[in-house]
Amino acid sequence: MALHRPGRKPASACASTTPGKRRRTSACLPVAPASPSPIPWVFPVDIVLEIVARLDASTLVRCAALCKSLRRDILSPAFLGRDKPADRIVPPCLLGYLHTYDEENRDEPQSPPALFSLVHPCSAPAAVSFSDKHLAPFLSRSAAGLLGRYKPVTSRGGLVVLRRRNINRRKRSERRSDMCVYDPMSGERTFFPIPPDIRTHCYPQPVEEVYVLLTAADGIDCSFMLLVADFTSFHDSGCTIRAQTISSDSGGTWAPITYASDPGSPWGFLVECRSAVVLHGGVVCWLSTRNKILMYQVTTLTAGSVKLPVTNRDVSQLHLGKSPEGRLRLLVADGFIVSVWLLSPGNAWELKTVMNSEDQLRVLDPEIPPDDVFLHFRSSGERSGTAVLHANGAELIVLDVETGNMRKINVITYGWKYSLLVDVDLPTRLQTMKTFT
Repeated sequence: MALHRPGRKPASACASTTPGKRRRTSACLPVAPASPSPIPWVFPVDIVLEIVARLDASTLVRCAALCKSLRRDILSPAFLGRDKPADRIVPPCLLGYLHTYDEENRDEPQSPPALFSLVHPCSAPAAVSFSDKHLAPFLSRSAAGLLGRYKPVTSRGGLVVLRRRNINRRKRSERRSDMCVYDPMSGERTFFPIPPDIRTHCYPQPVEEVYVLLTAADGIDCSFMLLVADFTSFHDSGCTIRAQTISSDSGGTWAPITYASDPGSPWGFLVECRSAVVLHGGVVCWLSTRNKILMYQVTTLTAGSVKLPVTNRDVSQLHLGKSPEGRLRLLVADGFIVSVWLLSPGNAWELKTVMNSEDQLRVLDPEIPPDDVFLHFRSSGERSGTAVLHANGAELIVLDVETGNMRKINVITYGWKYSLLVDVDLPTRLQTMKTFT
């Protein structure tokens, strides 16, 4: 409290205190009280999620990129499993073809009409809308040049491995970007050189290196790891794998080459045209021509094999996949019959189900002969639980392994060398995408 002499009024706060100056007689203006700070508006989380649940798929992706807390709520089982109208539900996994083209080839058409074509599920309007109105236009805007200079190699977990089409035309000092791991959902890309110690061999016949992409969902300690394997020794009845790896944390440098073999179990020839299956923990599995499955552990650099439950089958009638529980799954086609086998602990096979596809195939293709059919597997969608096959070499058909439903694929693939089947894992891609700033 301010002190003053008795009998005198206290000096006004606005009066001049400078000695020798006459005081002003004007009244002192009152000081306006400070306005209270505004109260921030905070929307309850449940109301925000109610709004998000009513948005289209592309806007939902943008909402997930706003902040990590909102993204966590969107990806929670409670939100993903809530009851919504069927036409507004975007399935967590979409299967489609990523189309590329050769921008330097004047004898072929330029960029395809769309760089992504949905394969499964085509019966969900929200999935079709997300593919046609968000993903395909986004690729055309952000990656048309990339997909015109690079060709697809392999894909897993929503990520795509690309390789430059015309590597030999570039100077060696410019070859640090000959390969790329590309995320179609976010547009992110990581460039690195081709493996320095593994090349395509021409004896006794052309044998290309085999690429396998592992992601964080496989139990590795990084965003991705790319394995390149050389199986040239198999053509001389050998069983040695030469391998190199590069990861998202390696700074663009390939690890030294490693060797692994299983001398007691010759594997025969590898079915190189099929994508490998990766089990949790980094176990890579390939089909071989000697009724066996080759297994390679990327963390321990060891190899082994497992016998198939059936023998004397054409390898085109066999297909490896992974069950929703993470077990190795084998599809076996015998005429119209498709058997589904699961590998149990201890390398024992369990027959899960047997499907008769005759009725569905005759509806899809009335030209199928009345006596029998030859089902030929092409590829599969690991996350979507599907397999793509031919019936007597005719049009492509997608098989939902869990339900047994079949549907014809009405997609122009622009040539097998230009298109790659890609699983878009929506929850995983949203979880790893960067936050808007």
